[in-house]
Amino acid sequence: MEITKREKSFLTGLVWLTLAVSVVSVCLTKSVTMWWPLLVLFFAAVSVVTFHISERARAKNAHKFYNSYMAMTVVKLVVYLTILLVYSLNFKEDSKRFMLTFLVYYLIYSFFETYQLVKKKRNE
Repeated sequence: MEITKREKSFLTGLVWLTLAVSVVSVCLTKSVTMWWPLLVLFFAAVSVVTFHISERARAKNAHKFYNSYMAMTVVKLVVYLTILLVYSLNFKEDSKRFMLTFLVYYLIYSFFETYQLVKKKRNE
């Protein structure tokens, strides 16, 4: 299976974003949770899965794309809220830093995914 230009562009951007987030997180070690490396990898992996599912749905037809994208968004939010709740109940001393780090990473990766989606739509 050959990687398309769109997939290569997405993966290249994701790698650069992940490296930038990691460098900033290292610089802010006292402000972020100790679990930041796992969170960065988690959000990068979720972005790859979301992109792959979106691409497969888009290839079938536009209606499936929009439905699958909205369903994935809802599922992601439920999973994210569950992670935040479970972590905050089990690790109260680090919960604020974890939630803040999680929120910032969520926003960064969501903006990246949205940008890639809009860029893809513009090129069509």
